Amino acid sequence: MLAFPVAVTEEVWNLSEQIQFYNVIMIALVSCVFLSAFIFYIHGGNQNDKSRRLEISRVVATYGVTLLVCAAILALVGKFPVFSDTAIALKRVVLVAFPASVSATVVDSLN
Repeated sequence: MLAFPVAVTEEVWNLSEQIQFYNVIMIALVSCVFLSAFIFYIHGGNQNDKSRRLEISRVVATYGVTLLVCAAILALVGKFPVFSDTAIALKRVVLVAFPASVSATVVDSLN
């Protein structure tokens, strides 16, 4: 839901060129922690091993698919220079994936 509007803003493209890689890693970690907490809260927070594995796999799948979709959208608009400038491409996909992964988790919880 939010991946495309964020992907096509010049601010994200410029930010990805200026932001430190450490900050991008922290954004990815915060995103995963937020997704984990939200999924844990939505699914009742069961304490058995099967439930934990399911929650972890849901977080990994949600964030992984979101990263792939964001990379595809950025490639379609010509702002994913994965072969010429890999660091900027990775920064852009993480910056776009943050709001997209949150919205994907919220939409997943609606059913």
